[in-house]
Amino acid sequence: MSLRKTLTSASALYLSLCQTAFAVLPTAPASVGGASSSGSVLDWFKGLAKEGGVILGLVLAVAAFSWVAWGVIADVHAARTGRKEWGEVGFTGIIGAVVLLFVTYLLGVAANIIDI
Repeated sequence: MSLRKTLTSASALYLSLCQTAFAVLPTAPASVGGASSSGSVLDWFKGLAKEGGVILGLVLAVAAFSWVAWGVIADVHAARTGRKEWGEVGFTGIIGAVVLLFVTYLLGVAANIIDI
Protein backbone atom coordinates (compact mmCIF):
# COMPACT_ATOMS: atom_id res chain seq x y z
CA MET A 1 0.00 0.00 0.00
CA SER A 2 1.45 3.37 -0.98
CA LEU A 3 1.84 6.33 1.30
CA ARG A 4 -0.77 8.31 -0.61
CA LYS A 5 -3.43 5.59 -0.23
CA THR A 6 -2.60 5.25 3.46
CA LEU A 7 -2.97 8.99 4.04
CA THR A 8 -6.20 9.07 2.05
CA SER A 9 -7.63 6.18 4.06
CA ALA A 10 -6.55 7.74 7.35
CA SER A 11 -8.08 11.08 6.36
CA ALA A 12 -11.36 9.45 5.36
CA LEU A 13 -11.50 7.51 8.63
CA TYR A 14 -10.75 10.67 10.63
CA LEU A 15 -13.45 12.68 8.83
CA SER A 16 -16.03 9.93 9.24
CA LEU A 17 -15.42 9.62 13.00
CA CYS A 18 -15.33 13.33 13.78
CA GLN A 19 -18.55 15.26 13.91
CA THR A 20 -19.05 18.93 13.23
CA ALA A 21 -19.13 21.11 16.34
CA PHE A 22 -21.11 24.33 16.37
CA ALA A 23 -20.28 26.95 18.98
CA VAL A 24 -23.14 28.76 20.64
CA LEU A 25 -21.83 32.32 20.61
CA PRO A 26 -23.46 35.09 22.62
CA THR A 27 -25.03 37.99 20.78
CA ALA A 28 -23.12 41.26 20.72
CA PRO A 29 -24.54 44.03 22.89
CA ALA A 30 -25.96 47.05 21.14
CA SER A 31 -23.60 49.98 20.77
CA VAL A 32 -24.25 52.91 23.07
CA GLY A 33 -23.42 55.40 20.35
CA GLY A 34 -25.01 53.53 17.48
CA ALA A 35 -28.64 53.96 18.41
CA SER A 36 -30.77 55.53 21.08
CA SER A 37 -34.17 54.56 22.37
CA SER A 38 -35.54 58.07 21.84
CA GLY A 39 -34.23 58.33 18.30
CA SER A 40 -32.68 61.73 18.98
CA VAL A 41 -29.65 62.71 16.93
CA LEU A 42 -28.24 64.59 19.92
CA ASP A 43 -28.38 61.43 22.06
CA TRP A 44 -26.68 59.53 19.25
CA PHE A 45 -23.82 62.05 19.13
CA LYS A 46 -23.53 61.96 22.94
CA GLY A 47 -23.13 58.19 22.77
CA LEU A 48 -20.51 58.48 20.06
CA ALA A 49 -18.62 61.09 22.08
CA LYS A 50 -18.65 58.82 25.14
CA GLU A 51 -17.34 55.84 23.19
CA GLY A 52 -14.73 58.03 21.52
CA GLY A 53 -13.58 59.35 24.89
CA VAL A 54 -13.25 55.85 26.32
CA ILE A 55 -11.31 54.67 23.26
CA LEU A 56 -9.04 57.74 23.44
CA GLY A 57 -8.40 56.98 27.11
CA LEU A 58 -7.47 53.40 26.28
CA VAL A 59 -5.09 54.59 23.57
CA LEU A 60 -3.47 56.97 26.05
CA ALA A 61 -3.14 54.14 28.58
CA VAL A 62 -1.41 51.96 25.98
CA ALA A 63 0.91 54.85 25.12
CA ALA A 64 1.73 55.34 28.82
CA PHE A 65 2.43 51.63 29.26
CA SER A 66 4.68 51.61 26.20
CA TRP A 67 6.53 54.71 27.42
CA VAL A 68 7.18 53.23 30.86
CA ALA A 69 8.22 49.87 29.39
CA TRP A 70 10.62 51.58 26.97
CA GLY A 71 12.12 53.63 29.81
CA VAL A 72 12.67 50.56 32.00
CA ILE A 73 14.22 48.61 29.12
CA ALA A 74 16.53 51.55 28.37
CA ASP A 75 17.55 51.68 32.04
CA VAL A 76 18.24 47.94 32.07
CA HIS A 77 20.47 48.40 29.04
CA ALA A 78 22.26 51.30 30.73
CA ALA A 79 22.76 49.23 33.88
CA ARG A 80 24.15 46.31 31.90
CA THR A 81 26.68 48.59 30.21
CA GLY A 82 27.66 50.12 33.58
CA ARG A 83 26.29 53.63 33.05
CA LYS A 84 23.58 53.22 35.73
CA GLU A 85 23.18 51.35 38.99
CA TRP A 86 20.64 48.54 39.32
CA GLY A 87 18.96 50.45 42.13
CA GLU A 88 18.07 53.19 39.65
CA VAL A 89 16.48 50.59 37.40
CA GLY A 90 14.33 49.32 40.28
CA PHE A 91 13.37 52.87 41.21
CA THR A 92 12.35 53.58 37.61
CA GLY A 93 10.25 50.40 37.54
CA ILE A 94 8.48 51.24 40.79
CA ILE A 95 7.75 54.83 39.74
CA GLY A 96 6.55 53.57 36.35
CA ALA A 97 4.17 51.10 38.02
CA VAL A 98 2.78 53.88 40.23
CA VAL A 99 2.25 56.10 37.17
CA LEU A 100 0.42 53.28 35.36
CA LEU A 101 -1.82 52.61 38.37
CA PHE A 102 -2.64 56.32 38.59
CA VAL A 103 -3.45 56.50 34.85
CA THR A 104 -5.67 53.42 35.16
CA TYR A 105 -7.49 54.97 38.13
CA LEU A 106 -8.05 58.22 36.23
CA LEU A 107 -9.40 56.31 33.23
CA GLY A 108 -11.90 54.50 35.43
CA VAL A 109 -13.05 57.73 37.03
CA ALA A 110 -13.32 59.46 33.66
CA ALA A 111 -15.36 56.61 32.16
CA ASN A 112 -17.86 56.91 35.03
CA ILE A 113 -18.05 60.71 34.77
CA ILE A 114 -18.74 60.66 31.02
CA ASP A 115 -21.76 58.37 31.61
CA ILE A 116 -24.82 59.56 29.69
